[in-house]
Amino acid sequence: MRYCTVLLAALVALSGCDSSPLGKAAPGNSGARSTAVASGAPQARYENLDYGIALSYPKEEAERSKDRDDYFDEGGWRLGAGPDAPGAALLVLRLKGSDEIRAGELRLGASRDEAALATCTEPDPWARRGSVGEAHLDGVIFTTFQGGDAAMNHYRKVHAYRAVHRGVCYAIDLVVQGSNGQVYDPPREAPFSETRAFGDLQALVDGTRFIERAP
Repeated sequence: MRYCTVLLAALVALSGCDSSPLGKAAPGNSGARSTAVASGAPQARYENLDYGIALSYPKEEAERSKDRDDYFDEGGWRLGAGPDAPGAALLVLRLKGSDEIRAGELRLGASRDEAALATCTEPDPWARRGSVGEAHLDGVIFTTFQGGDAAMNHYRKVHAYRAVHRGVCYAIDLVVQGSNGQVYDPPREAPFSETRAFGDLQALVDGTRFIERAP
C-alpha cells in the first residue's frame, strides 16, 4: 500500500510539469520571457554590413516579414518618422502566432541623415512620461522609452531603443499591436498576452551585434 501511495504522488507531480515547447509560456499565458535561445533552438541570422549590424534569432520564435502589420504605420524607417525621412527600414521580425487580435514585431531601422543623428535619442512625442531609461546592447548604450496609440478599436504599444554609434542612428522598436477581439462575432481571443509578447521580443533584442562595415 505504501508503494502505491508513493507511485500515485509521483504521477501527480509529473502531471503538473510545464509541457509547453521550449519552456515557453503557452498562448494566453503571462510568461515574461521566452527561453528559446537558452534551450539551443535553431538560429537564423540577419546581417547588414552597410550599417554594421546583425541580429540572431530563434527560427521557432519569429520569422522575417517583408512588411509591417500596423494600423498606425507611418511608413518611415522607424516609428515616428514619416515616409520621406532619410533612412532605411532594415528588418521586421514577427512573432509566430501573431494575428489581427494581437501581433508582436521587432523593427530595426538605421539612418546617417544629419537631422536623424542630431535627434536620434530624443524620445518621440508619443513616449509616456517617466518611461525614459537606458539599456546596453553589445556594449552600445541605447536610450529607451515606451508609449503607444489607440483608436477605433485598435491599439499599439511600443518599447523603443535609440542609439548613435559609428555615425549611424539605430532604431529598434518592439511593437505589440492589434484590435479589440470583443467586437468580432463571435469574440476572438488573443494568441498570447502582452507580457508574453514583450518578453519574447526582448529576447530577440538580446541577439543584436555590431559588426565592421564593408569598406
